[in-house]
Amino acid sequence: MSRRENLSADSRPPVHPDLLAVATSLREAGLLPVVQGDVQSVRAQLERINAWAAQPSVALSYERTLGFSVDGRTVPCKLYWPEGDETPCLMFYCHGGGFRHGSLAGWDAPLRQLVRDSGLAVLSIDYALSPEHRFPVAFNEVVAIVSRVVHLGAVTECPVRGYALGGDSAGANLALGAAIALRDSGIDALRQLLLFYGSYSRDMGSDSWQRLGGYAGQNLSVETMSAYWASYLANDEDDWRVQPIIADLAGLPPVRLVVGELDPLLDENRELAQRLRKAGVATALQVLPNMTHGFVRFNERAPVARSVIAEQGSALRAALSREANLP
Repeated sequence: MSRRENLSADSRPPVHPDLLAVATSLREAGLLPVVQGDVQSVRAQLERINAWAAQPSVALSYERTLGFSVDGRTVPCKLYWPEGDETPCLMFYCHGGGFRHGSLAGWDAPLRQLVRDSGLAVLSIDYALSPEHRFPVAFNEVVAIVSRVVHLGAVTECPVRGYALGGDSAGANLALGAAIALRDSGIDALRQLLLFYGSYSRDMGSDSWQRLGGYAGQNLSVETMSAYWASYLANDEDDWRVQPIIADLAGLPPVRLVVGELDPLLDENRELAQRLRKAGVATALQVLPNMTHGFVRFNERAPVARSVIAEQGSALRAALSREANLP
């Protein structure tokens, strides 16, 4: 019997009860399943879901929306600042959404928590979405904004003492690609990467894609991911800026990878961890039991998601604190 035959649908672990409770509440609110149709309709429903998810979130004392001009487009960004630290480290963050969904407001809740748990400031980048703006627009925007802030050594005239870069899903793809581009341009400022359940390859032939695509109602399957790639790519590009898993990974800062055991992206996250370690990059991979894709933005509704962010925030705080104390 082949491995794939042995790993039948019946062998899949159950979804975490916290995530099942979120799904039940969303269904009762008339927000599930996600509508099918034009991009704008899907975006509108996802924003309603995000608004519901973030409703209990309490704003930080200092949050500010900024704009960065990149190639003629003003890129909205949102700055979240920690309490009691005038010169914190700054994490640039790229939200998920298949390159064509997502917004600044949709990630308020998890980023506020990350700021509180890590002590970092966070600059969330609202990169251009497809299909209105196809590759490499979003990639170029992220690289340009990170480069600009690093060269200035400050954001909105507020100095920072170090940098990290993070993202989830498609945003993790952009974050890793940007880190590689920054390394290649000689910018050695990033100290940590935090990547939640990223999509790093166009290959969807892995075991996890076959077993877990669409499992438990999650809106990530071979079909939807294929549609995301088709929307994002103008000319079917497949170089490392699209698939950072195939890049030369040597010389990157320490990387923290987080993925659920029920996520179709599980296998490529495991493969990325192997490739990073082979390239000599300090890498931590956390595979979360009973967790599906896309849980980060439900931190105010699912205690398990809140715990994951708290753990990662504490790890970032400790890692950057140790580095600051090195001679």
